[in-house]
Amino acid sequence: MQTPNKRKKNSLSAEPLINRTYLLSLSSFIFLTVCLYFGLGRPDLLQRQLPQKKLELSLIQTLHDTKDANENEKLLLLYSTLKEALVKKPGDIRGYSLLVKTCLNLNKYSEARLAQEKVLSLKKSASNIDDYALLMDTYLIAAGGRFSIEASKILKKIKKKYPSNENTYFFIALEHLERKEYQPAIKVYKKLKTQNILKTEKLILLENKLKIIGYSK
Repeated sequence: MQTPNKRKKNSLSAEPLINRTYLLSLSSFIFLTVCLYFGLGRPDLLQRQLPQKKLELSLIQTLHDTKDANENEKLLLLYSTLKEALVKKPGDIRGYSLLVKTCLNLNKYSEARLAQEKVLSLKKSASNIDDYALLMDTYLIAAGGRFSIEASKILKKIKKKYPSNENTYFFIALEHLERKEYQPAIKVYKKLKTQNILKTEKLILLENKLKIIGYSK
């Protein structure tokens, strides 16, 4: 007969894992893909679209710091220095862009999202598809991979400005999956696969998402 502690240990070990995947470089412009999914094995449990803040609050933080102490210390110092500098220079676009990257490296996802929103606000009409794609990435990762109501609003703007861009189609597919619109999502995926224009990491992510709902190539 199992003791209570042993039963508790077995229960904890059986809990589903939350996967984390992101690509980040402090020496070049960031490329971040969507990660962290709830209910990976049960797509039928996906909820209706929820507000961004609610999704961020509900995200279970089980991320472990894998950086060495020296690197983490440097990032924290950079983070503090940037925050202080931006108080004095609130219009510093490059400063906010670096803050986005730093926050992502420190798992401060909500703050990264806010910083990227600031970047687009400062750039205004000079914003490009990369800026919007990064904004969507921060929304998604901060929400644990879920596609929020606010993310859909941003996607509407992206579709108007960049209707034929591969990133636009990528986010459209993710929105379809969030809404359980599986056939439209598959259709978009096939288009991207055939044209071979989407970055490999994002295409693989879509493939893995579709496998969860039972789709096979």
